[in-house]
Formats: sequence, C-alpha cells, structure tokens
Amino acid sequence: MLETPSYRRDRAHRIAERLKAATSIAVATHVGGDGDGWGSACALAYHFRPLGTEVYLLAASPVPKRFRFLLPTGVQPLSSETGGKTALAEADLQVVVDVSELRRLGDFAELYRAERTIVIDHHAVATNEIAATLTLIDPSAAATAELVYDVLVQTGVPLGADVARALYVGLVTDTGSFRYSNSTPHAHRLAAALIEAGADPEALHAPLFANLTAAELGTLQATLAGLQRDEELGITWSSLSVEVVQRFGALDEYEGIIDHLRNLKGTEVAILLRELESGDVKVSFRSSGTANVATLAQCFGGGGHEKAAGATVTGDLAEATARVLEACRSLLTGPRRSRS
Repeated sequence: MLETPSYRRDRAHRIAERLKAATSIAVATHVGGDGDGWGSACALAYHFRPLGTEVYLLAASPVPKRFRFLLPTGVQPLSSETGGKTALAEADLQVVVDVSELRRLGDFAELYRAERTIVIDHHAVATNEIAATLTLIDPSAAATAELVYDVLVQTGVPLGADVARALYVGLVTDTGSFRYSNSTPHAHRLAAALIEAGADPEALHAPLFANLTAAELGTLQATLAGLQRDEELGITWSSLSVEVVQRFGALDEYEGIIDHLRNLKGTEVAILLRELESGDVKVSFRSSGTANVATLAQCFGGGGHEKAAGATVTGDLAEATARVLEACRSLLTGPRRSRS
C-alpha cells in the first residue's frame, strides 16, 4: 500500500468518512469522459458497492468504447434522459471526479447542491466552480485516479483487483503510458501498488491500445492524408469533414489518432479538427514542447492539461480551422515576442 502524502491525508480521510456513511452516491465525470474520469468513477463503484452502498454512474456523454470494459457488471451509466437526473437529485452524496468546472458536467450541472457534493480532481483551474462541502483538488497529482486512491485507502477497506484495474487505467492514460511530465516518482510508485493489488498491465494493454477496428484505421488514413504543417512554428494539423466521420464512424472511439500527428518530428503542437453533425467542430490539442495547450483550449471554452486538451468550436470546418490556427500561432509566437 502506498502512503498518502501528508498534505492531503486529512482531506482524503474526511471524504472517505463521508462516503462510508452514505447509503447512495451518484458519481459523474466530465463531458467526453476519458480514461482517468471513467477509471476513477468505476473505482468508486467497485469499492463501495460491496459495502452496501448504492452507486449510480452518470454519463454526461456516452462512455467511449475503449473504456466500457471497466464498467461494473449490473451498473448501467445513466444519462440525463435515462434516469440520471433523478438519481443525482436523490443520492445522499453527489461525487464529481476529474473535473472542477460546472459547465463540463453537461445537463447535470444545475442539479448539484453544495451540501451534498464532493469534488476530486487534479486539474489546475482558476477557481473551483463547483460548490462543494468537501474537495480534494491537487494539480500536482498525476491523475485524478491518484487522488481517488488516497481516498479509498483511507476507508480502511483493502483495494480489490477491479478497483486497482480501474485506477491503473486512469493513471496510465493520463500519463500517456508514463511518457508525460506528470509521470512523477510517486506516480510510478502508485502504479506498482496497483499492480500489487491486482492490476494486470499486459491484460489492460489490448482493450486500451490494441483493439482498433478497420473503420478506425480508415479514420487514421484519412487524417494522415489531410496532414498539414507549419514548419516554422512546429504546428501539425489535420481536419476531418463530417462526410469522412460518417464513413468511418465515431472518432471519439479512437483518441490515439492525434498522437500520430504529435509524433511527427519537429511538432510543437498537434491539432485535430473534426466536423460534427451539429455544424460545430470538435478540436483536440496535444503539445510536444513547452506550449500549454490547456490555455489554447480555454480560448474556445474548452479545457484539459498542459500537454493534452480539447474544445468545441462554433462555425464551419474552414472557419474553425482558421481561428484555431490563429490562436495557436499567437500562443507560440507570444513568448518569442516577449523575449525580443
């Protein structure tokens, strides 16, 4: 068992006590939930359901295919149309993981009540917009899964293999398989603790990274065919029209596409734009250098991490591409101007 850092032990203990006392909890993550969000949420379900707690998982947007294997048997994530709002309103505790911004809770945002809300998150935000009685927010944590681990340890109940597996998914996806700068010594020690508790890295590799479909490979082919470069600034981007997306299926199921853009030598920032049927454009950002793409995403109402972020941009694909590239160029040339 890995020891919880002393500066967050008391907060983790208080949250653990509140969770143990609850008869029902509703757990939500952000719209477009990723491995850390869903891994953290599922870990809470796996840990507290055997203790007799009713656990509802709320889906502000559909669970991506690659993370559905994490869902506990018999637990169906609830959308706002399938009973999620009722479950959230009636639960003893409303738990939010991997997000501190109210708008990123989608249709559930209006139902949160501070006296029943707990927030566990590792994103750096100017203010915690979600009013809550208890929070555990630490941007120095490699992933929200790290903070959820701290809370679960404080319950005094040993972590089961399913809990360890879910938390390991959160940790490995948010650290880019331990490639990113948030892969701290503590994160590696946590990985070891989770493996000791039953997480199997080899068994988890296939559902996370080696299960591409022919449609997903077709999407990758289309992405690479449309690749463009700004050699001077190190921007690599590609865009996918709604016709291409419809031909191959939902791009949300294959997050790794943008990594192929980022991996191109000389890339500082990689950008992937996808036209939605609504007419808006979903944009993913990745940084290979010092650029903070979270600030770039925030320009368009999005968010994320310094190295990985996203946003939804209004307007058609050509207009959105122009606006995003202009913002990215400003981000990359701004520091150069300040040094001159």
